[in-house]
Amino acid sequence: AAADRLAGGPPPGDERVLLHGDCHPKNSLFDQGCIALIDLDQAGVGSPAADIASLLARLEHGRLLGETDGATAAALGEAFLAGYYAHNPTAATSDGYHGDLDGRWPDLSPAGDAAARAFLDDFSAKLQAIDGAGLDPEARLDLELIANQIARERFSLDVERPLERDPFVYSSILGAGLDDLTSREFASIDARGRHVASRLQALPAFVDAALARLTPRAEVRAPHARVAIAQLDGVRVLVRDELAVRTAGASAEVRAAIAAATPAAVAAIDRMQATLRDEVLPVAAGPWRLGPERFDEKLRLTLHTDMSAREVYELAVAEHATVRARMGEVARALFPILFGPSALQEFLANARGDAEALDLMISQKVLAALAADHPSADGLRDACEENLARLERFVADERLVPLDPKELLEVIWTPAHARGYAIAGLASPGPLEDTRAGLPSFYLVQPVPKDWPEKQRESFLREYNAFMLEILSIHEAIPGHFVQLYHAKREPSKVRRVFGNGAFVEGWAVYTERLMVEAGYAGVGPAPGAKRPKHVSAGLWRVMSDPAARAQAIELHGLKFYLRTVTNAILDHEIQAGDMTEEAAVQLMVGRALQEEGEARAKWVRAQLISAQLSTYFVGATAWFRLRAQAEARAQRGGAPLDLHEFHRAALAHGAPPVHWLPALMGWEGAAQARVSLADEPRIDAGRLVASAGARSISRE
Repeated sequence: AAADRLAGGPPPGDERVLLHGDCHPKNSLFDQGCIALIDLDQAGVGSPAADIASLLARLEHGRLLGETDGATAAALGEAFLAGYYAHNPTAATSDGYHGDLDGRWPDLSPAGDAAARAFLDDFSAKLQAIDGAGLDPEARLDLELIANQIARERFSLDVERPLERDPFVYSSILGAGLDDLTSREFASIDARGRHVASRLQALPAFVDAALARLTPRAEVRAPHARVAIAQLDGVRVLVRDELAVRTAGASAEVRAAIAAATPAAVAAIDRMQATLRDEVLPVAAGPWRLGPERFDEKLRLTLHTDMSAREVYELAVAEHATVRARMGEVARALFPILFGPSALQEFLANARGDAEALDLMISQKVLAALAADHPSADGLRDACEENLARLERFVADERLVPLDPKELLEVIWTPAHARGYAIAGLASPGPLEDTRAGLPSFYLVQPVPKDWPEKQRESFLREYNAFMLEILSIHEAIPGHFVQLYHAKREPSKVRRVFGNGAFVEGWAVYTERLMVEAGYAGVGPAPGAKRPKHVSAGLWRVMSDPAARAQAIELHGLKFYLRTVTNAILDHEIQAGDMTEEAAVQLMVGRALQEEGEARAKWVRAQLISAQLSTYFVGATAWFRLRAQAEARAQRGGAPLDLHEFHRAALAHGAPPVHWLPALMGWEGAAQARVSLADEPRIDAGRLVASAGARSISRE
């Protein structure tokens, strides 16, 4: 059992890139775990099938005749994207590949399946014939990303079969396929409104085709059906109430077309929800766990590395013990501030257990006291928004990461059709949208469900207290996802922009949590002259009022958030490759990872819905820590300290490739591009970067 292994410490000897919630699935059929096609020659994007065939015929020894390596890779990338988006029209809209596809749904027919396999097989065969050894690193990386994407799509088609097993795919497609047309101004309101009308008109047929594919009913995955049923409430609101408001500026003709198509679309959504609720869910018993071999295969494809699932698991178990020990150190420093000068000695005198057990108890007690400073359910979004200007100012003043003040970020409640499995996320413009600054990104905050019992609501808000919201906003916004993604959209390679590596993206966000703590970030205290609220203890008020203590409280929550990252990787393995139950998972998260039960229950739902993604945080963060250590060593050999601002500028300038490619892309001498295992590299101690925070100036307000 995971909890038993953790107790013993280390073992012997993917228009919208979202994120997080800890995560949101990309709005395409494939990235939900499936793919479906429309006829390539009828896709409204020229004639991709003919264009691809013509292009590939020009290849000779891996290059286009008379062209450079970059031109070869770019042309192949364009050809692959044309076919990929013809297969996934809602992904085309989400990613910013606009045109006639914006008015279409995926074709769920058997002919679509056959066309998907033919496209993948043909493109794969052509790639295998290319001699990549002679290509430059940039071109070789792009072709490797295409090959990896083809392998992921084949895994989805052949192993996961979500079109037949996963209703969550369809609820996500419906919501995103309409929301993405109206939430971003990529074209005139009339042009977008016409596409809305087209999709609404075709929605009943798409729903009927989806319900027909979900057979036999007994093999449908129940967790996915439950979330789909809930999400369809939000899709109904979007179609029935919101689309007309969002398209109010369109011409009378367009508005009339939308109005005429709406009743049948709403009826189709009602029909899908009723069928899932009354016919599918009562008998749904399809296996949702991948099993060891399939999980290992999917994890390698997701991480884009040769690292095995077992390696990830064992590294995570070892790191879990290290992080808990560091949390104990920080909690001991906060204990007398919260509870009095002699409180720690008195506590230890009455406590029983070994050093690890005592650290756990001390951390639990300190975290429980700090959790009292949390927003109300209605104030959760505002609390996140209030953090942003302060974070931006700190990053700029400390010259940690290059920022662009022209980039816009709005904090909004997560749309109803996208709720159900993540506290927060970052929705950025599609990777192929206009690369100029100014298109808004959205920091999504999920409202606390009104139907939750009061105990569960309070538990959730205590988990996301004021100190944790600082870490969450670092991760999702500044300098985490928001900043990384606006740097990534400037990468010239369309392949790299669209098929960014999840471990790079999530790893960067986790890395920045530690970066900010290392720099001494202390948040903000009470206003001068403010009086202590009744629900805040005197000890907590002392922490809130002292910049040094606030910095330690944020550090402790940063470690707790990182412990969640490590725990995610363990859960991913134990749940998808093993047989961990909900109660065992909750016990691990609450008892060993110090999470509140409300957060743990939500994570269980998410861990059933997706596989391999939960490991990207830990693996990606470890890769970023390693890259940082390599950069520091290079700077030391040159006789100068590492310039973090310039290091991060260089590292973020190449899109989101697998992190092990960055040394070559940044031009580091002797860098290789081979896939590597994290186990091949020196371990990065969990507390190494944050341990210096106490020695730095932390007088921040």
